[in-house]
Amino acid sequence: MARHDYDLPADYETRIAEGTMSDWYTQERAKRQALQQDTNFEREFLGLRDSIERLVAAASETVKIER
Repeated sequence: MARHDYDLPADYETRIAEGTMSDWYTQERAKRQALQQDTNFEREFLGLRDSIERLVAAASETVKIER
């Protein structure tokens, strides 16, 4: 079982070598905190995620895109 619930970045090894993982964790914690509050960031982030999910679904088949 993983010791954390983070989805580590693809360049994890490089960040460890450069010593920049602390910055990444700080940004990730700030993002998670903003998502738990009723903020503009939360609404924009979730809206963007929905748009991306619709685009991915449209790539595999023809679907009506909501705007």
